[in-house]
Parts: sequence; C-alpha cells; structure tokens
Amino acid sequence: MINNENGDSLIGVYKRSLRIGMEMAKRGHEVWMFCTGRQDYHDELTAQAEGRIRFLDFPAKLLFSRSEALKRRFYRMTFHRLKLDLVVAGEAPLAGTILESTLSAVSLGIPICVLDNAYCPELAKVFVDFHGPMVDGLILTGPSSFQMKDPPRFYCPAPPYIQGTPDEALDLLQQLGLDRGPLITILGYEKKAEQLALALLPELPGDCQVVLLSPNPTQSKQNVSALPQSIQDRIRVLPPPGENLLFGLLHASKLVIGKCGFMQVSECLALGTPFIGIEYRGCMHPEVLHREAAEFVHATGSVVPDQATKDAAIRFLGLSREKLSHLHDRRFGAVSVVADFLEQLPKRPRTETAEESSRMGYSRDLLEQALAARHPGAAIAVEHVRSSRLRNLNWGCIDSVAVLYRCYESRRAAFLWGRQYISESAASSDIDTARREGSGRQLLLVDRERRLLIEEDAGEPILPPITI
Repeated sequence: MINNENGDSLIGVYKRSLRIGMEMAKRGHEVWMFCTGRQDYHDELTAQAEGRIRFLDFPAKLLFSRSEALKRRFYRMTFHRLKLDLVVAGEAPLAGTILESTLSAVSLGIPICVLDNAYCPELAKVFVDFHGPMVDGLILTGPSSFQMKDPPRFYCPAPPYIQGTPDEALDLLQQLGLDRGPLITILGYEKKAEQLALALLPELPGDCQVVLLSPNPTQSKQNVSALPQSIQDRIRVLPPPGENLLFGLLHASKLVIGKCGFMQVSECLALGTPFIGIEYRGCMHPEVLHREAAEFVHATGSVVPDQATKDAAIRFLGLSREKLSHLHDRRFGAVSVVADFLEQLPKRPRTETAEESSRMGYSRDLLEQALAARHPGAAIAVEHVRSSRLRNLNWGCIDSVAVLYRCYESRRAAFLWGRQYISESAASSDIDTARREGSGRQLLLVDRERRLLIEEDAGEPILPPITI
C-alpha cells in the first residue's frame, strides 16, 4: 500500500474505506477492515478508526504463500467464521487481496460491493459493463459531471469524500496573515509532491500565499528554508488538518499542488480549484478524466517543473472559480450517501449477474460444457454466475468467472478464467502456449469459433501483470 521512502504512496483507497467503515460502525454495524500494509501509515483518521472498527491482519507467510489453494481456503474460512453479511472491496477486483476477498465472498454467497472512481461518464459505463456482473453494488466516486447517465439500480453515484464549510479556513488564513493574495495549497503528503511544489514556487507571481500541509512539519520547514527569504515569508507549514479545515483550504485556494491521485484531484475540481500533480506508477493521468475537467488538471512526472508545468500554474492562478462551476453540483457528504446505499442493499446476491455474464460471453451452457471437463460423465447444473474483467491486452482480454453449480448432489464453487481473442492467430498462439508442459495452465474448454478459452483460475502468478 505504502512506500514513501522514495516519495511514493498510495493511501487513497485505504482512507476512503476507513471513512465508510467508521460511519457504518457509528450506525451500529460490526465492521472489520482488511488492508495489507496498514501498519505503515498513521494519521488522525487511522487513530480514530482504531477505536471504532476491528482489523484483520493475515500472516505474511500466508499472504506471500505460493499455494493459491491454501490462501483461498484461509480467506473462505475467515469470512465464514466472521459470518459476514456484506463484503466491500476498496477498488476493482483485479489482483491480490481484493480479488481473493471478492471471489471468496461470491463462493460463500455473501453480497459484495465495490468502491471505485467515476473518471468520466463513458468510463463509468465501461466499469458497469465489465465489473458489474461480479457485484451486488457498485459505488463510483466523482464530481456529478463524471457520473454515468441513467445508471442501473445497483450503481451508487457518490460525490467526493470531503465535506465541511470554509469558515474555519478563512479564519485561520487571516490569523496566519495569508489573506492578502491568491492562495496555493500544497498537499505534501508525498515527498515528491512537496519537492515539485517548492521547485515551482520561485516561478510564480510574487503575491501568492502558500499553505504547505505536511506529515513531517519539521522536515518541511527545513526544506522551505532553502528558498529565497521573500518566498519563505509567504509560506506556512501545517500538519495534516481535519476534514473541515481541509475542505475550506481547498475551497479558498486558487491552485492546489499534490499527487496526481483521483481523490485529491476530484476533491479540488468539485470545489472549483485547479490542480497540478506529480505523477508516478499507480497515479491517475488527466487524460482519463471527463474532457471538460482535464483542462483544469496538469500532471508531470518530474519534481523539476518544466515549461509546461510553469505555464499551467500561471494559467490556473488566473482562472475564476466560475470556469469550473459546471463540473459539480456542489453536493458532498459522500460517507452518508454510501452508508445509506450499503444499508439498503438486498441481503441476497443479485441473480441478474448470470445474464450480464452471458453478455460478456459466459453463458450457462458454455460453462456447463467447461465444468464437464472437471467432472467427466457427471451431470452439471450451473446455478449462479459472476464475471469481471481482469486484463485488457493487445491480443484480447482475460476475465474472472466465478460459478456456483451442482454436481453429484453437492453445491460447489469454481473459479475460472475466460480468455477472448481478437484474432484466430492470437487464439492459436495462446492455446499452443497453454498446452505446453510446465505452463501451469489447465484448459477446460476451447471454442475456436467464438475465439474463446475457459480454464482453471491458476492464481495471480500466472496472470500478466497489471499495466497502468
């Protein structure tokens, strides 16, 4: 989850999940949180969460075990013992603990909901089409203009996870003497974001006032001391603020500089504030955003600002807030919206996922043919099907397909992969590879007419890596 030694960290999914978990606990629900690496990140929010929700910490020996069967038995056993009513995945189930948790919940008949982002209406629709068939609820976060039009019932459009009023921030800025010029807020939670911002400040107009939010104020003040005195005089370094103060600072700013993560970016855009962000592996590129929003976001991969970054900063500082007003309807309070949605989800898994999976290419008849290879001569009756896109590749795609079925009068679960190919040559090449000794793959069905292959889910080490 976290590696801030070289300036990189990815904590947005964890913090979003904590906010929701704490609200559910406040409403009287028993909440368990499972997030590997959580022990390496601490702030005001995590301290509050420690006293309100409970945490699952799986042994490292298990998490890094080469035995997929062992890991899956442990997940299923744990979920069964906890008697879970609902599993909420922090993002799309593409790999790792989130994928394993999702599949375990499906196999146990536990409803599952996924949290992720609405980058633009078109991508939200793609998310519904390719991940919806795996879930009972889909919560996509983003400004109102990013959300899917005419969504299905299991889709919840959530505003950004930030709320408050500007009054506290305006009072603080006056006390700090930062109410006399355009305000820049630096979200220095990642080292690279702070480095970029401090390198950019000398290139900006001399009347800008600056608030630097830092998890290590002492070190950040030392970094600021390397700047010319005229710039130092206009900077105040503060520890990470509470929710209300952060809302007000972002709202009062003419420009925010931080990490190019969707949560930071979308919060600022929803408040009418342009954003400059450092970009690294795992971050979001502005090109995926709604086209009318991308013009107010600039990303750079270097902590040394180039001319394009300098030009973007100066342009953003000259914009009026009205230029961004069409991006969001000013509604916030995402935590309550999401908690209400979770409480209203049906207690039983959706049955429509079988039809949705069939549209993805995985009909009951086809899956019964595939499972017949598992149980030669036995009668197979598929009862429930779920599917979700795992990888889009240059030769086609790989989907996760979870099947609940009856065989020999007992109810069983199968985790499968479906591979669909863009051409006959791509299909032939991959099928030949799969049939080679030592491939680690077990084919169940090959349909050359559909250019489709169904095989056993052999575990993440066999999958191509996720590319971002």
